[in-house]
This record gives sequence, structure tokens and C-alpha cells, in this order.
Amino acid sequence: MKLKIDFHVHTNASRDAISSIKEIILYAKRMGLDGIAITDHDVMIDPIIAEKLSEESNLIIIPGIELSTEIGHLIFLEGDLIIIPHPLDFLSHGIGSENVKELRKLNPAIEVKNGSTLPIFNKMAERLAIKLGLNMIGGSDAHIDFMVGSAYTIVYTENKSLEAIIRAIKMGKSYAVGGFNHLYLKYIIKKSLIKLNRCFL
Repeated sequence: MKLKIDFHVHTNASRDAISSIKEIILYAKRMGLDGIAITDHDVMIDPIIAEKLSEESNLIIIPGIELSTEIGHLIFLEGDLIIIPHPLDFLSHGIGSENVKELRKLNPAIEVKNGSTLPIFNKMAERLAIKLGLNMIGGSDAHIDFMVGSAYTIVYTENKSLEAIIRAIKMGKSYAVGGFNHLYLKYIIKKSLIKLNRCFL
């Protein structure tokens, strides 16, 4: 079974994101995704809510969290998978190559295609993942609905269960697709306008 999953998506539960979970789901379906991982900053979606939304939308919704740590951002997904997002992007709290090497023993997946990260940083991440023999995935890092699916992961799995999906990634049965989306600039402008409007309220 071939699944198309965006493993790095934010909702307005993140302090710097705009779209609601329902807006994110609608756009994910529009983009033809089979699933998304909700990875809000320092807060995890309730797994019960995620399961309910998944049943209602017929979309795989994986609970996760993007934690702000001392070394940078790390994503933890329910089902026991660590993702190192935008590892070499110093503009987005990447943890850097030395920390990636330190975490190698935990068998993390490396995000090598990120829709909000400049191509040079994505390419550097891919080279590092290949050098270290780590599994590669993609995620949009969407903070607004129209960014969802700009980068994603193709996963070859036995079925749609979370266990099967995580197992497939750990076995290297996946690859990353997409990359930097110029619509990211539109998100930055929209976020700035929202902040500006708040200043005058």
C-alpha cells in the first residue's frame, strides 16, 4: 500500500500558525494526501480528538509535537518515532549536524524536504542523512492551510495503521517529495499583517 503523508503540519494551536485543524484537514484532502501529522509547537493534539477527526474526514491524523529543546526543534510522533526537522536550517532552530550524529543511535528520521525551508538547507539535510544512513522523510512545516502538502512522504506500508506506518519508516520504506514552496512568503506577509492589526486593536 502506498500512502502520501505530510509529517510536519501546524494548526492555530501553535503560537505562530494561522489555520484551524478543520481548515488544515480540508486542504490536505484537496491536495490528495492520505494523512497528516499534527506537530504543533510544544503542545500535542488530544489523541482522542485526532482519532475522531480522522474517522470523520477519512484522513489519517497522527498526533505529534514539535518540541523546543536546548539544542533546537525535535518532532515526536505518537507511535515512537523521532523526526529531526530542518536539521541544518539555523533560521528555523535546526539542531545542527553534530547533534544529529549524537541522536543517530535513536534511529530518528531526518526531514530532507521541508516546504518552509530554503532549498540549500534541504539539500544539506539530504546529504547528511545519506552520509549517516538515516531514513528520510518530507513535511510541509505548514503554518497555514495553503502550505499543506508542499512537501510530504511516500510510505510503502502494509496497511493504514499508525504502527504499520511507523514501522515502514523505520525500515526505510519511504521517500521524501517536494520542497520549498514560494507560498511561504505569502504566509509571512499574512502573519505580519495579522500582528500589525493586533497592534491597533
